[in-house]
Amino acid sequence: MTPTCFKREGQACIACHVGRRSDWHDLDQPASALLASGRRRREYGSGELVFTQGEPNDGVHCVSGGTVGIRRLDEKGNSVLLELAYPGDTIGYRSFLTGSEHKTSAEALGPSVVCHIDRVTIAALLGGNPALGLRFLKRSIGELEHAHDMIFRQATLSNRHKLVHLLLVLVVRHGRLNSNGAQSIDLPVSRRDLASMVGTRHETISRIIGRLETDGVAHFSGRQVTIPSVDALAAEIDCLI
Repeated sequence: MTPTCFKREGQACIACHVGRRSDWHDLDQPASALLASGRRRREYGSGELVFTQGEPNDGVHCVSGGTVGIRRLDEKGNSVLLELAYPGDTIGYRSFLTGSEHKTSAEALGPSVVCHIDRVTIAALLGGNPALGLRFLKRSIGELEHAHDMIFRQATLSNRHKLVHLLLVLVVRHGRLNSNGAQSIDLPVSRRDLASMVGTRHETISRIIGRLETDGVAHFSGRQVTIPSVDALAAEIDCLI
């Protein structure tokens, strides 16, 4: 079934529930009207692609709801999950700014809502709003710093500690507190994706998960993870600092 795709005329992005967290939050009235006229809001089902690696860039996308996975294919066609995008995040802007095709693919990891702003609208907004371009620059620098942090972790942490670090990141976004004080995470990704984010093989992740369960610091059941004590899990990383 083709997903619903519709355009809302005249509604500024500031009216969106993530407006204050997006790159568009402080546009003036004329710029907001321009943005509203060039924006298309679409609902995606789990597994649907927002854009595909190698296709021409025709604008940028802003996540309004759900979780979007940013993937890249290697030369053998294997999909590697690089990062997760959440409501308020702008994606696809780097290839737009460099005038190149998409270097990655974006996939809805569950029911998601993503707004697309076309190339002509973005060009006009950047031309009339230098602060918007500065925000994109700051976002790009932040992502570069994040990439450097990941390289550092890859070089200095064991695979176990890299998985622990990833779980601690995911619990902030996807965790919920249980009545007994434990935290539960509904993982937005598969174990194979966890392995790619850690930078190891699926078999290695399975062995590490078994050890974490044996040590009592995390319990896995399908895509649900229960962490009896986040402090105890974090202590594995803290002891390395």
